[in-house]
Amino acid sequence: MSRLKRLIHEIHRRSLWRHGHLDGTAKVTWIRMVPGRCSVLVTSVLLCSTLACRTSQRTDAGDSGSRDDRLTEAEVLQSQIERLREDADVPGIVVALAEGGGAPLVAATGYADIKRKTPLQPDTPFFIGSISKNLFATIALQLVEEGLLGLDDPLSTYVEWPRGDEITIRMLMNHTSGIPDYFATLSLLSSQEDVPEFFSRPRPPSEIIEMMPSHDPTFDPGSLQSYSNTNGLLVGEVIETVTGKSLGEVFEERIVSQLGLENTYLYGAETIDRPRAKGYCGMPGWVSEPGQLADCSFGDEALPNSADGSIVASAADLLRYHQALRGGELLGDASWESMRRVEPGLANGLGYLIMKGPQGDHEGNVGRSIGHLSASVYYLEKDLFVVMMLNQGDAQLPMRRFLELRYGLD
Repeated sequence: MSRLKRLIHEIHRRSLWRHGHLDGTAKVTWIRMVPGRCSVLVTSVLLCSTLACRTSQRTDAGDSGSRDDRLTEAEVLQSQIERLREDADVPGIVVALAEGGGAPLVAATGYADIKRKTPLQPDTPFFIGSISKNLFATIALQLVEEGLLGLDDPLSTYVEWPRGDEITIRMLMNHTSGIPDYFATLSLLSSQEDVPEFFSRPRPPSEIIEMMPSHDPTFDPGSLQSYSNTNGLLVGEVIETVTGKSLGEVFEERIVSQLGLENTYLYGAETIDRPRAKGYCGMPGWVSEPGQLADCSFGDEALPNSADGSIVASAADLLRYHQALRGGELLGDASWESMRRVEPGLANGLGYLIMKGPQGDHEGNVGRSIGHLSASVYYLEKDLFVVMMLNQGDAQLPMRRFLELRYGLD
């Protein structure tokens, strides 16, 4: 039996599953698969423009009917991520992808809320962790283009900080500032028993900065590279100082509204009631027994309005953003090259990762929060965008396994 037939057979075993197919408006189609039969019942209408969807039909031998090619691809993707979730053993996964300039596909499986047994939907938003840094790096570069900010401006121009006259905006974005990481200095990944007071309420970036035991750089600015979440916090502080607006307002104007993102927001007091997946973790000290999962949503929700990890987005929206970033909708050529440029001896550009691996050259970002794990990656040789979101923060990202399933390498 061919691999495709095995996948379709696996799908037909399931009585009900869901998938999303985007035509620019993030419409979701629900399909009921009847066991033992090849017919499908479409319970909602999928509208596709001629620009967004392929309308060619394929007729199988011996079958008088025909099926849309994109629908078949969506079925295969759904089967792949259901197997992926079983392999990864996580509460839920959403994957959005676009290949070769084709229309995006989105599929979801698992739970957004285990206790309530709320199923994940293709448009369910997740905390995207440190991928937030890339979106705010984009905004910072927009301000550079407008002459409101300089990459080599000293931090002290905008924020008071020890040795701030030696630390530049560029150093914040490529993690060569030497500024300590507040996550490490405050031991925020210790057990809940050790840090319960910190997570007892939301804490704005200014309060987190005040709580740090030391602000002094741990090495001469610009001499080494060391990842620090505090760099992201400070980029947000600089953006607010330059624009005179809150970070949420700037994000809404320059990213969300600009791209028409429907399920993306900066988490904070104004957006606290907007939907998102619950976040889970199984870290020692955060669960009562090994192998269990705890609802760790409070950990992410204690860090609002920050440029280092407070963005909540759906997979489809994050895919749209990455395509827009690479497609020149958000930055001019010079700014885009600045973001992608990896200086000698460094591991990343300005909030953007350039990577090599068994799957070929790829670029983008990975973001891990306490309860969520996300990746937004572009594979150059395949002309493939993939966004993957899991609602378990301490899980391993199964991107390589997904590519094995997708391209028949298993």
